Amino acid sequence: MSLRCAKADTAVIRVTGEDAAAFLQGQCSADLRSVAVTDALWLNRKGRVLAHTVIAKEADGSFLLLCPHLAAADLIAVVTANVIADDVVATDESPLWQKWVVWGAEPAIPGAKFFVTKRFGVTAWDVLTPVGMSVPGESATLAELDALRIAAGVPAVPADCGANEFPQECGLEAWVSYTKGCYLGQEVMARIQSMGSLRRILRRVSGPVSVGQELKTPEGKGVGTVRSAAGGVGLALVSVDLPEGSVLGDVRIGAPALMPAR
Repeated sequence: MSLRCAKADTAVIRVTGEDAAAFLQGQCSADLRSVAVTDALWLNRKGRVLAHTVIAKEADGSFLLLCPHLAAADLIAVVTANVIADDVVATDESPLWQKWVVWGAEPAIPGAKFFVTKRFGVTAWDVLTPVGMSVPGESATLAELDALRIAAGVPAVPADCGANEFPQECGLEAWVSYTKGCYLGQEVMARIQSMGSLRRILRRVSGPVSVGQELKTPEGKGVGTVRSAAGGVGLALVSVDLPEGSVLGDVRIGAPALMPAR
């Protein structure tokens, strides 16, 4: 398959300061100590999902954060919400870069930054190129990638998992560390891990589905809502008691959604 590239509206911020590493470690869901690049969730104190970012440690000790779904100002507000006396500064670098997502073949572009991702169900890369530099490849759209993601049963933030959901409800445990120690929302994550007390789960669905569609039993009881949909398949947040293979009208309930590990 040839290289395909889609323009993205990714927010890019740089976090600097003497306390940057310790501060980020204590705020996001990922363990940053032994990796150069990782996906991370930003949770509130109740363990609900505020944002997803890619975090990359730079050679100078600063951190580059990429967010595919928030504006830079909103991302900075999330990241720095708990800065008190910390030496931490977040700067918007979005205007410095052209932002892309590419897939189909590994890109090779001098002067660009590449961050591999599996959040679309296929191997893809978030790519930052200097302003004015294009990516050599076949032009495509993010909607094409989103259709691949949904068909593969891969959840997305915030479409499938947002400010009202726990990561575990939506198959995002690959982005949650249970061993790194304290961070915002960690107590809730640990309680869910030990007790397994979830009432909902994100599952694949097939049939005539659309975003926002309520799923009901034959008796008319609402048991879930479609969160993503494309081409006769989708992802729906449904009652954890609803087993795989259930049929609700013309909609069949499938396997749980799952984010592959990086």
